Amino acid sequence: MISSLHTCLKLICISCTLFLCGCVSMEWRGGMIPHIGISKEDSTKSQPIINNPVSLRENSTQWNQYRGPNRDGHIPAQGVAINWKEKPSILWKVPAGAGHSSVLISEQTIFTLEQSGDMETLFARNLSNGKEKWRLAQETKWDDMMSGTGPRSTPTLLDGKLYTLFSNGVLCRANAKSGKLEWKTKTVDADYEFPEWGISCSPLIWNDLIILNLGGENGAVRAYSTKDGKLAWKSDLSGKGVYISSSILKLLGENHLLAAVEGKIAGLNPKNGKTLWEKPWKIFLNNAQIAQPIALSKNSFLLAAGYGKGAECWNLSKGANNEYLIETTWKSKNLKAKFSNPVLKDGYLYGLSENLLVCLEAKTGELKWRGKKYGYGRILVSEDKLLVLGNTGILSVVEADPNKFKELFSEQTLSNARCWNGPAFADGYFVAMNGEELACFDWSK
Repeated sequence: MISSLHTCLKLICISCTLFLCGCVSMEWRGGMIPHIGISKEDSTKSQPIINNPVSLRENSTQWNQYRGPNRDGHIPAQGVAINWKEKPSILWKVPAGAGHSSVLISEQTIFTLEQSGDMETLFARNLSNGKEKWRLAQETKWDDMMSGTGPRSTPTLLDGKLYTLFSNGVLCRANAKSGKLEWKTKTVDADYEFPEWGISCSPLIWNDLIILNLGGENGAVRAYSTKDGKLAWKSDLSGKGVYISSSILKLLGENHLLAAVEGKIAGLNPKNGKTLWEKPWKIFLNNAQIAQPIALSKNSFLLAAGYGKGAECWNLSKGANNEYLIETTWKSKNLKAKFSNPVLKDGYLYGLSENLLVCLEAKTGELKWRGKKYGYGRILVSEDKLLVLGNTGILSVVEADPNKFKELFSEQTLSNARCWNGPAFADGYFVAMNGEELACFDWSK
């Protein structure tokens, strides 16, 4: 054990030396050991452009927000048959800017948020060939040693309007057809303490509100009007910001806005931001929640984290005085979801425990199987298949079967650049990106 630790430390020291000399690039991809690569002056310029434009099928589905239409990683019915056993056919590939924002698809248009020089830029591109339709830029640039350069938040598209949160805390609404800016507002105070790895929450649209889990000592969760961007309410919950996006879970027949700050999870009333309940949630090293909560039943939900924490099922009930009570019904170290969100399918959880794909029974937390290591990537579920896009651009398909682990295929799809971006899937078209390139694939039979 000590010998292995010394070896790791030596490798890190050597890597740091080469990094400082400018010979290599060094980045963290989720684990404790950094990825080492040859430095490039401009990674986007080195990427080949593939362009096989086609006549697109008529759109019947869209991917309009973080983790899909329902923010849960579930791919809706596609309307076309999918050949899951083979790698999808590539239609085109174009250079893209740095960042970890996810992809959106709607009405034969792709929307992405990327770093372009000193500007965070919202792009609209043609689904048929990747060509730019319009762009909207905000002068800001987030960069840190661990997670790199570029935006983290994913825009939300609703009723022809794009709601985008930039890394400096500016929220704006733009027309999805033209890119015209309709309003913008600053969502953070002058003394706001940014999370260590940047603002990562993606806007949640609920009724006529845009809800953001930003953190802060003066209203950690804030809601803004979709109409004009004016502040609607600030929560009484306060604390340093973490990395989850707001989500509303139906628990006990009521809407509970799940929110988090460092060391704490809370349920808020989404109408006014008032705290309904809260409970400590401690994570080793940083107390920073990253993975999204998942509703498991009408009165229970899952929390999971990496850094040795694991997963817990929390059960919500009401006491004699109508107060909310929370108890833990099970715990498991077999699902340490660091920042890859698990998915729930037919009573079973599938997720990356650090970088290892696992399956757990949602009711009991019982481990059903351990699969293989896919890196710190993104998971989607469609029908009875799991799509895993690893952090090195490898795309894999696995059966969503609690009885056994079965991989159908696993191949390099994007370049080897760090890939923490969520892909999009609509009408059989699979669109994925990393910090170097954006690519469109056709997965129909």
